[in-house]
Amino acid sequence: MKTIKVKEGLPLSKILQKYPESISPYLKSLDPPKIDFKNKNALAFYNKIIAKEILGLELFFHPKGLVPSVMGRFEFIKLTVKPHETILDVGTGSSAICAIIAAKHLKAKVYATEMIEEYYESAKRNVNQNSLHYEIHLIKSSGEIINGVIPENLTFDAIISNPPYLPSKTKLSDKKFGGSAEELTGGGETGAEFSLKIIEEGVSRLNKSGRIGLIIPMKKKKISESIIQLMKKEKLDTQTIRLITGNRERLVIIGNNY
Repeated sequence: MKTIKVKEGLPLSKILQKYPESISPYLKSLDPPKIDFKNKNALAFYNKIIAKEILGLELFFHPKGLVPSVMGRFEFIKLTVKPHETILDVGTGSSAICAIIAAKHLKAKVYATEMIEEYYESAKRNVNQNSLHYEIHLIKSSGEIINGVIPENLTFDAIISNPPYLPSKTKLSDKKFGGSAEELTGGGETGAEFSLKIIEEGVSRLNKSGRIGLIIPMKKKKISESIIQLMKKEKLDTQTIRLITGNRERLVIIGNNY
């Protein structure tokens, strides 16, 4: 398995130098400068600055939603999307970060779904403030995956998702990176149900040489095993890549339609 260590892109000292007053409430020490990443607001501020300074993006992170690693998602998109492709982002989330990166940096035409009303509105806000409303078509779903949401005549070069991964009966504790029950619960005994539906419904929507790309926590081995098994059953050529971003480890699983 290939391993990629993702560079965060901007030293904290430079952020402190450029945004001293804004970042000071989130620091737990000055010498050396350290940000309190256990504070969700600090995490959101840090990733907002990274998005702006490195990727040229203006992002709003919903207070209830996940705070994704901006550079981790950037690496995921580079692994799963090629320039000028037509893609589907299933469950784009409140930040719509993958859809926005794909449209902005790879000139992709993006269809992106979201079922949670306030997250949908937050995603729309991010799309609009990055002037990508022509490149990204946001679609409000009601919990469906692809069937019943995406017109049957549409096919894609890539179908991507950062899918929910918790089992149905999980009781959520306070999450360091945020996330609501609807956003994090993938369903079934292992949490794999959502991911498997993406594959089941998505494989017939792939163009030739298209692919399905999923990114999940590295520790969710039962989910990754189920995903890989189903991709192989669907005759997708499967590869896995380990992404390390700070203390976060993610597994990217790509099924190619050759």
